[in-house]
Amino acid sequence: MTDIRSGVLLDLDGTLVDSVYHHVLAWDEAFSGLGLEVPLWRVHAAIGMGGDRLVPWVLGKASAELDDAVDDLKQRHEDRFLSRAAGLRATDGALALLADLEGRGVPFLVATSSSSRIVDALLAALGRQDVDVTHGDDVDTTKPSPDPVLQACVKLGVEPGNATMVGDSPWDAEAAARVGVRTIGLHCGGFSTDVLMSAGAIDVADHPRDLIGRL
Repeated sequence: MTDIRSGVLLDLDGTLVDSVYHHVLAWDEAFSGLGLEVPLWRVHAAIGMGGDRLVPWVLGKASAELDDAVDDLKQRHEDRFLSRAAGLRATDGALALLADLEGRGVPFLVATSSSSRIVDALLAALGRQDVDVTHGDDVDTTKPSPDPVLQACVKLGVEPGNATMVGDSPWDAEAAARVGVRTIGLHCGGFSTDVLMSAGAIDVADHPRDLIGRL
């Protein structure tokens, strides 16, 4: 990439759509369906990772030890999450933030670790199915790997050092920090200022509305 323009990378789950606790319950049902008991706080702590990273982290096992369980759990989670899609809604100021970026001509792209099916449901809840997106199906490894962030920078045409990530989880900030992308964290995913800043966020706000005119 040689373009020196700046751009904004927006996480989707928990950042633009209020979906974190839908994911927690969907994962809980997926784990329980296979006889695995996982505390809900630990599931929440992992939200923001793609399923390929979340399952081994939550269970404390390497992927190789889980054989086909990862794919099974991911599918169970996806099915149960989509069954809750009618209850999804945009976070406070999400649509207004997108309109602000468009109105000021700021290049932006939605970058998420979710699968394409989940992304479709999230964008429908957001009411903006026209936005450009990179998702978990586009990369080999998901957040906290930097692959989704780098893929988003390439697609948007910006150098990582000129990009700003907006995300609600420490995994957004960690993935971005690995490749020199600064992150502004949001509380609307349920993570504290300390957790977000410790993962690499340079600033923290409550919800997207707080960032209008700032990016």
